Amino acid sequence: MIRHSMDVVKNAVEHMNLGQTSVITFDQSLFALAKQIQWKWPDSYCEDHIVVMFGGLHIEMAALKTLGDWLKGSGWVQALVQAEIATAGTADSSCEHLMSCALEEHIK
Repeated sequence: MIRHSMDVVKNAVEHMNLGQTSVITFDQSLFALAKQIQWKWPDSYCEDHIVVMFGGLHIEMAALKTLGDWLKGSGWVQALVQAEIATAGTADSSCEHLMSCALEEHIK
């Protein structure tokens, strides 16, 4: 199905703009399948013929998740507790709240 979709996009772009490279965006699971198709059939689906990339929302969500993972192990909770700014539970829940709010904003 993904391979068929890639063919449809490639043919439509070739019909409208001869010589232009097609660009198609997918969510994470479909992106992985599309990349496997590119690797398995490089003559027809290489980056010269069709560029496969994450959609903007998925790029932002991956970046925010990475930021949240970095903050979890960074010791920032202990720093806030040591500075007597917040308790450990408050500092940890505020990070989770900020990350969920940021993700929610990008989903809207």
